[in-house]
Amino acid sequence: MNDDDGFTRMFRDHYEAVLRYAWRRVGPADAADVAAETFRIAWERRDRLPDDDPRPWLYATARNVALNLVRKDRRRDGLLDALADDLGRRDGEGDHAAAVAARQTALAALAGLGERERELVMLVCWEGLDLRSAAEAAGCSRTAAAMRLHRARKRLRHLLGDTPPGTVTPAPASPQESLA
Repeated sequence: MNDDDGFTRMFRDHYEAVLRYAWRRVGPADAADVAAETFRIAWERRDRLPDDDPRPWLYATARNVALNLVRKDRRRDGLLDALADDLGRRDGEGDHAAAVAARQTALAALAGLGERERELVMLVCWEGLDLRSAAEAAGCSRTAAAMRLHRARKRLRHLLGDTPPGTVTPAPASPQESLA
């Protein structure tokens, strides 16, 4: 993507998605900075951006920028708060107390995953990437991503109380079905 018009189109098409991605990882105070830094890096490396779908590259870059910010500021607790706020907005109907309890349970289960598994769950379920694109964004092979996602599903089922520990359940047809 060497031309300015192509970069401008890519920015217009994907800025909001990268901003939402950053918001869920670092919160509203730093999300715009992460998105801006991601696109600054994309501008500098525009000759190396994939032409077909730059989202995995953008998400991987945003992830690295966000991780650097988190490491520097040691803000792990802030990330869970931002995720809870995001889930609360999606879930605005029904009994508020039940929604809060369900959200807390889901956040605790998500926090119970390892960082790599949690990232894949978020890329597939919240960002809507397919397994190949999620693997690329996470910096691993498709096979490794599939295995991590399988382990994450199994662990989430256990943490959410859907299956007793050690019980084997059939895998769903797609990652979205298992976590929807």
